[in-house]
Amino acid sequence: MTRVAGVVLAGGRSRRFGETDKALAHLDGVPLVRRTAGRVMQASDELVLNCRREQASALEDACADLAPRMAIDTDPDTGPLGGIRTGLAATDAPLSAVVACDMPFVDPGLLELLLAEADETGADVVVPRVEDGWFQTTQAVYRTASVSMAAEEVLDRGGGRILDAFDSLDVRTVGAEVLGRFDPRTFENVNTRAELDAAEAEIRRRNAELG
Repeated sequence: MTRVAGVVLAGGRSRRFGETDKALAHLDGVPLVRRTAGRVMQASDELVLNCRREQASALEDACADLAPRMAIDTDPDTGPLGGIRTGLAATDAPLSAVVACDMPFVDPGLLELLLAEADETGADVVVPRVEDGWFQTTQAVYRTASVSMAAEEVLDRGGGRILDAFDSLDVRTVGAEVLGRFDPRTFENVNTRAELDAAEAEIRRRNAELG
């Protein structure tokens, strides 16, 4: 299997969460970013953490046991596209599994399926597409070099969406009939404290079921 970087995007400003960085909010006893990164690393060989400069020290400490490579945003206000570009530029792994830090239920099995599809087909992008047609671009697999270049070109033109980069890439989608085999909460994200509390309750429920 091709070497894989797990690229976790943590550079958002958490405006809906309050005054603190949601990436560092504790969930199931660990920072949210650490829980997400730990699950991503079940399908990856190395960890890249994308963030703003002022976040870097705290996030690196939160994931210290995973030995992250820090990918600091040079322009922190270019949204997920900027984070993807910066994260991909920080690794030479041929494939990257890119996941937002606020997705604590990301299913490693789904990432493995997306990676296998990219490895077998040579596609630049393998992205889930859910029933409403929405592309889950922050829980997807990217061919590192080609997508990094395409993202850079879009940003240079003043664009701001990763979907704008797809026009020049070989894109494969995975639809609802396949996604239904994986954790139904894999795409859920935590934007508010209420959603953090709900995620905590779900983890407690799952832990109770396990025994």
